[in-house]
Amino acid sequence: MRPRSLSRSIRRTFSTSLATLALVGGAAALAPADAVAAGRLQPDLVVELMMTNVLNPAEGETFYAQIDIRNNGTGASDPISATVAVPVGLRTTTPSVGDPGWTCTAVSTTSYTCSHPQLAAGGRASRLSVPFVVTGAAPGSKVPITTSITPQRREANTDYNTGSVTVAISGTCVIRGSVWHDLDRDGQREADEPAIAGGPDGVLDVRLWNRQGQAIGGGSATVNPDGTWSITARTEVLYEVRLEAAATYGRTVADVGDDATDSDIVTSYQFEPTLLVASAEFEAVHDGEYVVDAGLVSQS
Repeated sequence: MRPRSLSRSIRRTFSTSLATLALVGGAAALAPADAVAAGRLQPDLVVELMMTNVLNPAEGETFYAQIDIRNNGTGASDPISATVAVPVGLRTTTPSVGDPGWTCTAVSTTSYTCSHPQLAAGGRASRLSVPFVVTGAAPGSKVPITTSITPQRREANTDYNTGSVTVAISGTCVIRGSVWHDLDRDGQREADEPAIAGGPDGVLDVRLWNRQGQAIGGGSATVNPDGTWSITARTEVLYEVRLEAAATYGRTVADVGDDATDSDIVTSYQFEPTLLVASAEFEAVHDGEYVVDAGLVSQS
């Protein structure tokens, strides 16, 4: 039989240990709530993507800025308030209807204010499309559009509450050239080498090809009897001159010798049932003039 005093001592120690465990366990149980209270489960709203549906709008045209906003945080956001600034050279117009969840209002001509319900952690808002009209922007200029989110509560990171995109304003340029028969196949046009005119036995078509799906531009021309052609085209776009001719021709060597008298056609796409050849790609800018000459040889 143990002494009573030892038994009381054991009970006191056991009680103290239980109290300590309860305190620790209680603290552990409260940790999630404490984390919320301390702001550890926080929203993190970001402008994830900004782009425009047209890369090179021109004066008087309407285009759209397209904006993706996401909550990258660990907690839900409050309702979202975003401002889309309208720079000089553009103006607001009637906001679109049909972006689920978004409501936008034009603030004079200088900005849009757009609102969206709260986003859960990891959630992405439906894409926001905001219209702009080109009004007075200089052709060839690059105009920035900015979206800013105003957080309604503390966020884990505010570095990406703003996003921007730059849109190039289209102007015009001239793209021209001549087509000739390179009799000696040396890639240079001599005085006695004749032009190749347009027609079923000569050049069928000259066309500007634009590989940028969101850029507006292009054009085509028929070739004159003296072998010359010219196209006035939109700018701030990448072009390739493509020439289609009768299959009796092939292309001569390119970029040999004097640039003023050489051939600028570097690629052959097909030889039958017609010849299809092309220049290198180049960027057309406002007020530019581009000369793309084509030397063709007889097919052996």
